Amino acid sequence: MTTDLDVLPIERPRRLRLEWLGPLFWKPRTTLARIQELGYATWITPLLVVTLLAVAAILVAGPIRQAASAAAPQTPPQDFQYWAPEQQKAYMQSMAAASGTTVVYVLPAMGELLKIWIGWFLLGAILHLVLTLAGSRGNMTSALNLVAWAGLPAALRYIVQIGGMLVAHQVIAHPGLSGFAPQAGSAVMRYLGAVLPFIDLYLVWGIALLLVGLIPSAGIPAGKAWVGVLISVALLLLLKALPGFIGASLGSLGGGGGFFPMGVG
Repeated sequence: MTTDLDVLPIERPRRLRLEWLGPLFWKPRTTLARIQELGYATWITPLLVVTLLAVAAILVAGPIRQAASAAAPQTPPQDFQYWAPEQQKAYMQSMAAASGTTVVYVLPAMGELLKIWIGWFLLGAILHLVLTLAGSRGNMTSALNLVAWAGLPAALRYIVQIGGMLVAHQVIAHPGLSGFAPQAGSAVMRYLGAVLPFIDLYLVWGIALLLVGLIPSAGIPAGKAWVGVLISVALLLLLKALPGFIGASLGSLGGGGGFFPMGVG
């Protein structure tokens, strides 16, 4: 005997959801609600888009960096003439490598990709933990999906940066609020200066999307959802700023420039 249930088609999970990219921006509530309804991972689409645009931004910034490096005067240290020949040769090789493919393209690209993928996973894990402690019954997959799709404004950030570099022929020197970073001060102020580059309109936009997708589905009061999102984002920013803080501290101790350059974003 055949029933209606026997002939109903079973929808196969589709990981790639390109059709949601546009609606996320003009119908965020409906799109995020649909994303949260699914019980399988759909995070690959937004992460893939952001990753490709990050690589494109590195490729656009590369020739600009190489041209700036070639135009900058190469002044050796004052006691360069007293160095051993091997030391002089090593110094000249390091100066030449500063405009090489590895430094200009490979390392910045690896840094951006690590920032995107590790940042996504950490924020998803932290958000899931914080919301679970607050009484939510959501799962890790839903948290990772929401964080990935709510992070799509980062794609617009890269598009704006690419356009700005193509027009101005300059790399983005002060991303986010880094222009307000204190030049010197206590360890707390240096840490604040390392956090500010990550704070911009696109971060605020992403937080808003997190709340739009989370509040209807988390099963907890809106106030707890707000607090959970803000705590999670703050913890992520502190973790992402740690390499910059260490680099700034080592740079100030050594009397030279800071380590861990920010790249294009």
